[in-house]
Amino acid sequence: MKNRLFILLAQLFSFGLLAQSFPITGKLADAGGSPLPGAYVFLTSAADTIGQPVATGQDGGFVFPAQANGTYQLSCSFIGFQDLKKTVEVAGAPLDLGVMQMEEGVFLDEVRVTEKALPVLQIGDTTQYNATAYKTLPDASAEDLLGKMPTVNIENGKVQAQGEDVKRVLIDGKPFFGDDPTAVLRNLPAEIIDKIQIFDQQSEQAQFTGFDDGDASKTINIITKVESRNGQFGKIMAGYGYEDKYQATGNLNIFNNDQRLSLIGMSNNINQQNFAAEDLLGIVGSSGGGGRRRGGRGGGSSLSADNFQVAQQNGITAVTALGVNFTDKWGEQLEVAGSYFFNQSDNTTRQEVSQQFFDAEGLQERYHEQSQANSTNLNHRLAGRLNYTLNEKNTLIWTGKASWQQNDGQQTSNGQTIRNDLQLNRTLNELTADLSAFDWNNSLDWKHQFAKSRRTFSINLNGGTAPTNGTNLLRSENVFGTTTPDSTTQQQSGLLDQQKWNVGANFQYTEPLGTKTMLSVNYRLSYQQEASDKKTFDFNEAAQAYDLLNENLSNVFANDYQTQQVGTGLVFRDKKLTVTGRANVQWAQLLNDQTFPYAANTANAFWNVLPSLSIQNRASKTENLRVNYRTSTRLPAVTQLQNVLNNSNPIQLTAGNANLIQAYQHSFFARYSNTNTEKSSVFFTLIGGSLTQDYLASSTYTNARNSPLAALYDLPEGARITQPVNLNGAWNMRYLMTYGFPVKALQSNLNLDLSANYSQTPGLIDEDLNKASSTRAGIGLTLGSNISDRVDFSLASRSYYNIGKNTLQPQSNNNYFNQQTRLNFNWVLLDGLVFRTDLTHQLYNGLTTGFDQHYLLWNMSIGKKVFRDNRGEINLSVFDLLRQNNSLNRTITETYFEDTQTNVLQQYFMLSFKYDLRSFKAS
Repeated sequence: MKNRLFILLAQLFSFGLLAQSFPITGKLADAGGSPLPGAYVFLTSAADTIGQPVATGQDGGFVFPAQANGTYQLSCSFIGFQDLKKTVEVAGAPLDLGVMQMEEGVFLDEVRVTEKALPVLQIGDTTQYNATAYKTLPDASAEDLLGKMPTVNIENGKVQAQGEDVKRVLIDGKPFFGDDPTAVLRNLPAEIIDKIQIFDQQSEQAQFTGFDDGDASKTINIITKVESRNGQFGKIMAGYGYEDKYQATGNLNIFNNDQRLSLIGMSNNINQQNFAAEDLLGIVGSSGGGGRRRGGRGGGSSLSADNFQVAQQNGITAVTALGVNFTDKWGEQLEVAGSYFFNQSDNTTRQEVSQQFFDAEGLQERYHEQSQANSTNLNHRLAGRLNYTLNEKNTLIWTGKASWQQNDGQQTSNGQTIRNDLQLNRTLNELTADLSAFDWNNSLDWKHQFAKSRRTFSINLNGGTAPTNGTNLLRSENVFGTTTPDSTTQQQSGLLDQQKWNVGANFQYTEPLGTKTMLSVNYRLSYQQEASDKKTFDFNEAAQAYDLLNENLSNVFANDYQTQQVGTGLVFRDKKLTVTGRANVQWAQLLNDQTFPYAANTANAFWNVLPSLSIQNRASKTENLRVNYRTSTRLPAVTQLQNVLNNSNPIQLTAGNANLIQAYQHSFFARYSNTNTEKSSVFFTLIGGSLTQDYLASSTYTNARNSPLAALYDLPEGARITQPVNLNGAWNMRYLMTYGFPVKALQSNLNLDLSANYSQTPGLIDEDLNKASSTRAGIGLTLGSNISDRVDFSLASRSYYNIGKNTLQPQSNNNYFNQQTRLNFNWVLLDGLVFRTDLTHQLYNGLTTGFDQHYLLWNMSIGKKVFRDNRGEINLSVFDLLRQNNSLNRTITETYFEDTQTNVLQQYFMLSFKYDLRSFKAS
């Protein structure tokens, strides 16, 4: 075995020595030393007539890998700067050109040079769109511009690109309001944007070492126009309308090259927000749940605050928010970025829920609920980043995030279970809950470059803490049984104290094996501890106080989870192909320790091999193929492990399971993109999926007294109870295809897309295995105008056919169709009149009786531009002109399918005024 390993390593070394090709690297900057991201760099050899194009990265850097010995012509181009040309020579060693400064262009009076902008360019795995190729109105936002681009979909403020959720948006390669895409896209004007880049941003270590660690996030980088990087711009708006509807927003951006300060603020009661939806829910709300725990799925979800928070789910929200973002470069060595964000939201949600349960006996069991919730949420969020270049060989990067949330809410719900047209039980709940949570995470990276090219050593240290505290009051009146109903009343008070902290480290060393191959060795360790102290007290009639400890609903629990991981990897890279293979061996230990109401502990150790493979093939200058396979493990949350009963809904109970083990997941995707610059077309396709072993599923008993938990708790007759379990058989697949091209006859761009999704989820119902599957096939089109900056329209329609099946009760299988069509039209008329209208048609067919519907939401406004350069506008608008607005949602789980209808905003009129702030220094 040792001889074979020696021969293999010798072959790799000899292969590298024989391959006489070397990389060319460098950076582009302006006269002040600021990097120029998104510049085009061409490399032409004597035998080539057309150069190889690449684009500079966030730091202005570029790389041409694996170039043969010889003389080349280097040409650099960037809007607003004079072209830079240079002759370079590769002579038996990697060539580093260092930082090359480009001079600003010379502007001549009475001379205008115009050329057709290429809409899109594929540069490696980065797709770059030219903003000037997509026309918008002068007051359009970055969100309006991005919505016109192929492979990008924006719905309800959520941004998807190339089939994945966008996790962050950068401006000129720098962070903006942390990882909040919405804050960037809704507060940045489209007119200052030069280019849009879409790519997978790797972790700090992966960017430095060149080894794909699978920890990438879909990222959009907005490259601003050079003339917009020195000045002030923003917008202020205020409006008031019928039934005391109001809206006020403002943002101000002060750019001074590298130094940038941004301020945003808003207040309204019409569900408008210029920040991520997660901020309305804060730290714990994004995990789901809330005061009510409906259905069998509740026990299998990851809830960090359980029934101590009234979560905001749609409804009507009044929001007040303030934020500030700052980035700068201090000297030549230190780059800083920081942001602070605050929001307060007051939400009112009324919902009607219908659930159809699955079971082996074919019983027609349904749950119907009506509820109303009112909640107030306060959220503070801080984010910071320091990038300190110690010297040419050493760099330190620190990133930190902190959030604090306070959630207060009240909720009433009225639910009943019907079996074969007979009422099985019913409940009337009143819940008051107060919750506070804090979350703090830090990461420190040290990156060292040895004298030998690509020989590196890097360390990542990370840690955080997340305490949560809450109280609640629950009053419920319940009726169980059909022939001789049994009525009960509950009055309880709950206390919650959760603690969580974690630390980790990752060490990685890379060694070049020639010019095309590189070896990596890594070691990673982590430790996490979670503790949950949940106490429930019954009301004492004699003392008129909540002082009777209910041991059945109380629990003190803690778990420790530690991992150690060691592995190695190889990467091969040439002009067209990059292959990265890694294999890690992971040891993990999970210790559970319960101390109340009785002592119990469990210990589990796991050995796993975690392989990964990434292949990127750049078949031509316009094509890119990427294939990725990786494996990972998932740890159950403390609320899934804590064996305590949750009776916030007395007829749908949930409990934890201390015997859960970690889940093991295989995931893969393959995506291909092709850009045709001559036809200005884009083709993109993706296929992916995952398979999970020991999936964290749910086990439900339709009668709680038949559950093994009945030996531990006094469970009511006829109530359902659910707890999480590990099951195999969970997998999913998805497919996406997009083709975008211009339609010259309409002066517009047309994007066509096809999609398909399939998922299978296992679950236990009365100890019988059920496999619930969901299939969704969709087709869509988006037609966006590209006429002028005075006429702008878009027509988008997406249709989906959905198939829901389960193996236990096929007669409950359900197929339904839903479609959304939207038309936006904006027209700047003579004398500064602006007409805007948008229509959204929503259709549902095949849902639960009474939930099928279709409606048309029609909004309209007329405005008048005022002041110099039309910077001001007086506007009269109407929301929901036809009074048809509605909200509907279908969810399919392994134990039921659910239809939910929620209250929405109704018709209102508003008169508003807005003013655009612009002041840029002349170039």
